Amino acid sequence: MPPELAPDPRLPLFKPGWMKKAIHLSDGVKKFLQYNADLMHPEKQDWVRQLQKQHQTALRRRNEEATAGLERELIIACEGSVPGYRSSAIKENIEVIVVAIVVALGIRAYFLQPFKIPTASMQPTLNGITARALPESDSFPNPLLRGLEYLARGRNYVEMRLPADWGPVRLVAIRQRSTLHFFTVTDLIFEDPLHQERTLTGYVPTRQMWESLWVGPKPTVSGDGERTLLSGVETLEVRVKGHELAPGTLLVRGLIDTGDQVLVNKMAYHFRTPTRGEVFVFSTADIKGIQPPPGIDSQHYIKRLTALPGDRLSLSATESVVSIPGRAPQPVGALQINGAPAAEVGMRKVMSRENGYRGYTIVNGDYVHGEQAVQLGEKSYMAMGDNSPESSDSRYWGPVPEQNLVGPALFVYWPFLPHFGLIR
Repeated sequence: MPPELAPDPRLPLFKPGWMKKAIHLSDGVKKFLQYNADLMHPEKQDWVRQLQKQHQTALRRRNEEATAGLERELIIACEGSVPGYRSSAIKENIEVIVVAIVVALGIRAYFLQPFKIPTASMQPTLNGITARALPESDSFPNPLLRGLEYLARGRNYVEMRLPADWGPVRLVAIRQRSTLHFFTVTDLIFEDPLHQERTLTGYVPTRQMWESLWVGPKPTVSGDGERTLLSGVETLEVRVKGHELAPGTLLVRGLIDTGDQVLVNKMAYHFRTPTRGEVFVFSTADIKGIQPPPGIDSQHYIKRLTALPGDRLSLSATESVVSIPGRAPQPVGALQINGAPAAEVGMRKVMSRENGYRGYTIVNGDYVHGEQAVQLGEKSYMAMGDNSPESSDSRYWGPVPEQNLVGPALFVYWPFLPHFGLIR
């Protein structure tokens, strides 16, 4: 469950001025490339991207001199990459971006950071992104009702159909990108018989579009490509092999509810120890049992912290099972911590099997196998999803190292229904 924003764990928490300036420049160049990609010659675009990678490498190595030199090269390269672009334009754009978001960046860097819940592993405590295809016979609500639904529930209606004035085309790539680190859109990239590129854009994450909303002919995708499409990472592009499509072909149609947007307290664990039972965010870096998508070093997961260093945890069998469509029923266990039933409010809610909770399921994972008890070592934490039957968590891939902890999840700030408020 990768959230929407992914900070680089290799950079220090308290950054010097030159490093903050370099990060702001990197953000500015990224936006410059997004806004001007269609105006840039491919060779110049590649050159800017190459300099950007060198700049990011120098920044990660904390080489101030190399970073400063590459900043000048980056600005010059951007200025010369778009025909007719004013020489001071990128500097002005970067200054505007820095001034506009400096306060937000400061808060985000040191205190609070927003994350988006992409999966259902914490339901019903927190909602992930959900989507449902709709047939053409089901009309969408009028624009006013759609606007109210979007504001209150984060619900969006999407339809992606080839324009009637296009000729025959083939789908050749699917690209996901983020605008303003908030709005996730998917581009369907086509080629016509003359190898000219055409793009159809929808306000919908690629994973849900591909899994739930695709109603037209599906293209052929490699195994790695499909894994990337379903990864939930913020930015991706996958090459596909599509059939020839006629004008007016309907490809995607349905509704999508955004995942809960939460604020995480990044400072809390610098001043207190983690608390059993709280919802927390952590990095998956160097957790061997978690395989990140191709090209991604790590992601961020959100789970409930069910056991602390030194705790002994087990799931003892009960007479209950949970039924999951398409799978065999799974036995439900009673969560035991240090020989006693888990007493924290969050874990008791899960075990109550009321109000949408289905209990903790007993699995044969690599870390927790059946009913066997496990003892956590020093600086190790147990992470388990509240939607246990559909959660990939510490039962499968082991404990979370202390250095991976980001902070407790504090508050759902959007959408307003149904979870707005403090997270418990």
